[in-house]
Amino acid sequence: NLKAADYRTGIIGKLHINPESAFPFDFTALPKANFARENLAKYAKQAEGFILADDSPFFLCVNYPDAHTPWIRQVDGLPKEPLTAEDVTALPYFGIDNPEIRHSVADYYNCISRLDTLIGDLLDALERSGKADHTMVIYFGDHGADMLRGKRTSYEGGTRVPLIIRWPGHAKPQVREELVSTIDLMPTILEAAGASAPADLPGSSLLPLLAGERPSWRDHLFTEFHTHAGTTNFFPQRAVRNDRYKLIENLMPGELNPGYEFTFSKKFETAPATIETASAEVRAAYNVMRRPPRYELYDLQADPYEFRNLAEDSEYESVLEGLKQRLTAWREATMDPLLDPINLKRLKAEIDGLVKKDAKQHSWDYPNYFFSD
Repeated sequence: NLKAADYRTGIIGKLHINPESAFPFDFTALPKANFARENLAKYAKQAEGFILADDSPFFLCVNYPDAHTPWIRQVDGLPKEPLTAEDVTALPYFGIDNPEIRHSVADYYNCISRLDTLIGDLLDALERSGKADHTMVIYFGDHGADMLRGKRTSYEGGTRVPLIIRWPGHAKPQVREELVSTIDLMPTILEAAGASAPADLPGSSLLPLLAGERPSWRDHLFTEFHTHAGTTNFFPQRAVRNDRYKLIENLMPGELNPGYEFTFSKKFETAPATIETASAEVRAAYNVMRRPPRYELYDLQADPYEFRNLAEDSEYESVLEGLKQRLTAWREATMDPLLDPINLKRLKAEIDGLVKKDAKQHSWDYPNYFFSD
């Protein structure tokens, strides 16, 4: 759509899509994940070259490796003054805190600080090009921190990511509280570019919000999780939230969530012992995550870190049923293939039959039984 509107398209950094041929960018650079953080200054330099290549409008996606694991304290002198475990506390939605956790949090913040500096270099390059005043800049994360109750979960720690948009002359400085999603980015970009958009896009343009207007907006937001890296931590979930309550539906209730032990095995070996000494509420929350029931219901106003599952509390029965109906209606409207338990069983068997290194080369069969009609 952007190419049809005479936009040049480019990507710097990894393209986390299989097959990559589905996204035929005009320009690509530094295509590896680069979790070793090598030559980080090259990202802005490559971007500047692309921006200055000619005067036509452009779309450029820049994917920095920070703040992905491993959390490296300092690279090329960045940050200049790294934080240590003594400078931080655990993120509140962990519910637990110990020196090992604080060490990881400190280096995670160091990665964020380094990312902040590198994005500053990128914006400086845009400014030097003379195109900053008529370029929309969008900053967002693809998931929450790769820590406890974050990435690979449907909790707020995994799905509530930063979204910052700058568009001189169009976006008013403001903080908005509406329920927005990354699915809103495509219609936003296409409208801003004056490009045509498919009629059935699930998202909504954010331009009215950026302009400071109060348009009619969604009152429920849906999220989902399937698996990590193709074959790791398969544990499908569906979730819906409104401005107060959040419902998570676990499609394999009562089974061990493989993401639970996987997270602890990365950098949180001491966390299980700390959980044992935590409050009963926090211990219960981790037990729910380890072997989830069908439904988890949270009052995000009273319990923003999702420690108290209210799904079995009769006082919240009407809230539970209302959100269940909303979630089911969304799954039906989007033709969720996993509404069919046979599809769920077949997908799990297909994933269980693979090892991680074969996922990209594997000729996946699920499109045939997901979309046979």
